[in-house]
Amino acid sequence: MLKQVIGMEVLGVVYFFFLLMLQDAVVRAQLPSPSQSTGFCESFVSPTIYKCTEEVVQTEDGYLLAVQRISTTNPLTVAKGPAFLYHGIMEGGETWVLNPSNGSLAFMMANSGYEVWIGNTRSSNYTFGHLKYTRNDKEFWDWTWDNLVKTDLPAMLQHVYDSSKEQINYVGYSQGTMTALATFSEGPTVNLVSKAALLSPIASLGHISSPIASAASYLFVDEILLLAGVAEFNAYSDTGKKFMDITCTSSEVDCRHEFMSQITGTNCCFNASRKSFYDRYSIQSTSMRNLAQMAQMVRSGRFSMYDHGFWNNLKKYNSFFPPEYDVSAIPATLPILLAHGGNDSLADPDDVADLIQKLQGTPQVIYLPQYAHADFVMGTNASADVYTPIISFFQA
Repeated sequence: MLKQVIGMEVLGVVYFFFLLMLQDAVVRAQLPSPSQSTGFCESFVSPTIYKCTEEVVQTEDGYLLAVQRISTTNPLTVAKGPAFLYHGIMEGGETWVLNPSNGSLAFMMANSGYEVWIGNTRSSNYTFGHLKYTRNDKEFWDWTWDNLVKTDLPAMLQHVYDSSKEQINYVGYSQGTMTALATFSEGPTVNLVSKAALLSPIASLGHISSPIASAASYLFVDEILLLAGVAEFNAYSDTGKKFMDITCTSSEVDCRHEFMSQITGTNCCFNASRKSFYDRYSIQSTSMRNLAQMAQMVRSGRFSMYDHGFWNNLKKYNSFFPPEYDVSAIPATLPILLAHGGNDSLADPDDVADLIQKLQGTPQVIYLPQYAHADFVMGTNASADVYTPIISFFQA
């Protein structure tokens, strides 16, 4: 009888380990193979000039983020280590490669010898999706900006560091600056970074002057759409139309004229002849809750975590109000460059001034009075005004 019991226990242990191996095999089968492609390299990178590969970074909540890795094929170029570029809201990593090679930061940095890694958020067009959900599932869109801060960016930077064994030169634009500042304030991820260059930096939205963003926030359009069950926000969808229908009721918004300047400010150097090309890639879907968190920060003036409402905040944060990300906790030893514009209605100069005061260290500042928000990635002069100084900052 004892032998039978022992035998059954051994069989149970063997069966348990078999199930674990089977589960692991299923998960690995769902992961993109190393040779699988989102089409990014084929669409944007010349194979005769640059080497481009794609790698997958799995987050703890099952998203499969694509990270593109670009380097020059010129054997005479001196290697200068890794650089990581992170885009803004409703965009993807192609933000950094949409212009010719002498006007795109990713290519300019690769030409200078950097191994360029391009990050993508979980909703970008050129990424690998989710282990369980498709983009048609509401669950795919059930995330906030806090998930980018606490999960996505740390995972991608850790992947780059593990691959290169070197500290990383970081470049962020718009929400890519917000995410970096919040992540760096939270702890260990900042130790993976050598220097950080932040374009149109945002650490609060209290002085935002964008008519559309301001009107939409104070009309609580985000809350209306969330109550209507909207999970994915796409500017070209019926949801986008509803968004504009409500926002256009504000006297601050002139819906008869061009929208871009009412969001970004009047761009001095935007290449209007390429607008349709930029629009094809630069206006992508995002989570409705991500957008809602931006609206919450406009209304509160605080650089804070997602506001779930008083009672849910109490359960989640032990406070009626969501905690703020404390940028003063970013080590003074981290060299930071801030590039901002006088006409930027999203990264308002007053908000940037507040950020500079809060930082422990003294950042290097590039102030371009004529620049608005889009000029930093789509401006005809950005390579000379912004990108060349960034490369000099990293090399100093």
